Amino acid sequence: MYDTATQTATSTPELHLISDNSPLTLSQLRTASEICQQAVESVKARDADVKAQQLDSEFALPAANWSYDAPNEFVRVFRRLAQCDPTDIAHLRGFSQVFSGYNLYRTAPGAGLTTFNMEFGAGFDAALQAGLEQRNGPFVEEWKRLTKGLPPEAILRPAAMLGEVGHEIDGVIINNDTCTYQERVNLIVQSGLLAWLKARGPNLRICEIGGGYGALCRWFLSALPGVSYTIIDLPESLIFSQIYVTLSCPEGVAQFIPNYQAERLKQPFDLVINTLSMSEMSEYQVRTYLRFMKTRWLQQGGIFFEQNQNNLHMGLLAAEDIIATELPHRKKLREGATLRNGSPNLWSLEPINLHEKPSTWRRLIRSFGA
Repeated sequence: MYDTATQTATSTPELHLISDNSPLTLSQLRTASEICQQAVESVKARDADVKAQQLDSEFALPAANWSYDAPNEFVRVFRRLAQCDPTDIAHLRGFSQVFSGYNLYRTAPGAGLTTFNMEFGAGFDAALQAGLEQRNGPFVEEWKRLTKGLPPEAILRPAAMLGEVGHEIDGVIINNDTCTYQERVNLIVQSGLLAWLKARGPNLRICEIGGGYGALCRWFLSALPGVSYTIIDLPESLIFSQIYVTLSCPEGVAQFIPNYQAERLKQPFDLVINTLSMSEMSEYQVRTYLRFMKTRWLQQGGIFFEQNQNNLHMGLLAAEDIIATELPHRKKLREGATLRNGSPNLWSLEPINLHEKPSTWRRLIRSFGA
């Protein structure tokens, strides 16, 4: 339970293991199978679609850190999940190291570890429990610090399914990834961005470029009932977010668009999001996304929330530097603070004032669906 005066957790943490998750129903497994088949077809059709629709192949095809030639395992993980083995789907979260950089089932940073060849045989649960008991405690303490004083709507609550594990306090399953996304939610709430979104009224539209396994999408769907949420990603990655969000939040309004179809999104968004992945793209891809924002997605006062690391030392990008050459207005968030992942910023085509209500003319335009 929460202390209503201070909004701090008061329960003793207990382990939440895979056996504590809600089992998947036959209906959910059928839905997951349909999503897997859709992802396979999207990957198979990509080259032909790019050619037939005269799409920009330099933008559409995986590149930089996500190239098929790059030293990461996202292709092998995709190929395994695409087979839609019920056991693998039930352990979906265990395969998400490719997004988080953290091996959830080894309770360890992902450097040097893989997940595509995981086996769930005898002794797996015992090793998982031992690892959580030995190494998950610091995340519990970090989570307590992150959530102290927050209202309930600002608490990220991972779904108790699809292989989520950790310590549980007041219904929140805590692990490295919970802390990563809670920090991101804190930035959104404490900056005033969440209140600003609410002030813009109904029919909110949010777009996330690179949705990972879908944690942020799931939080927004709960924090802003009725919001329309779009995730744009490589189809090899969409298999994660689409399964996670669709099965854990079936009442939410979410659509999942392969990255090479991004240009078909013509209407503006209230908020566009990218965390971490722009610094792992090619510069051409980043600038193409920014062109979409400048010409349509950030019209009518929309905001771009971005948090990326400087990856120049890896031979990749510092996305923040590129964005600064394209979008004229910027608000730095938590400048100088030590954060888990990168430098957070808000960007817009107009001056950013989160305490200013949308103007009358803008609300009228939005009400007519322009």
